[in-house]
Amino acid sequence: MRILLTLLLFIGIPFSASAEESFPANWTEFKDYVEQEEAEHSRKGLAYMISGSLAALGGSVGYQESEEILSRTIFAITSNLGLTAIGIGATYYFTGTEANAFYYSIEQSSLSLKQKNEVLMRYLKYQKEEKERQRWIRVATHSLVAVANFYSGSREDNAQIRSMFYFLGAANTLLALSYSF
Repeated sequence: MRILLTLLLFIGIPFSASAEESFPANWTEFKDYVEQEEAEHSRKGLAYMISGSLAALGGSVGYQESEEILSRTIFAITSNLGLTAIGIGATYYFTGTEANAFYYSIEQSSLSLKQKNEVLMRYLKYQKEEKERQRWIRVATHSLVAVANFYSGSREDNAQIRSMFYFLGAANTLLALSYSF
């Protein structure tokens, strides 16, 4: 049960965590940023696809070789997470970000450097507002998940399952608080 709980906790964290992006405020620096970002996304994508392949393969083999139901369940989850990681890696590797799309759209235009800088400043202002909205959506989401887990825990008769719900409620409360600052 502890292994499954640990897996559930770590599965949820990557989907909720988000690095704060800060873009350079002039076009020349923004170009360098986009090129570095592309290289990093390629490396990250390749790493996800390789580790995902290993997890999917290991989970599949483990599932076939195991007879215990809990072990088979964990191996099946591992295999599924591996396949998911392959998809995430392919997304990183083969697609760009909003910043890349914005950069290439403007770079290939006939705008002067001064005009590109002006458009970049407007884009950065929009991005800042968008990130603020996303942050508050994360606060609300984790708060709702926390409330649901606390409620489920309060209704559960089994002490181990009740503890799991309370743990998940507390973890989501901490995540909600971390996004609110």
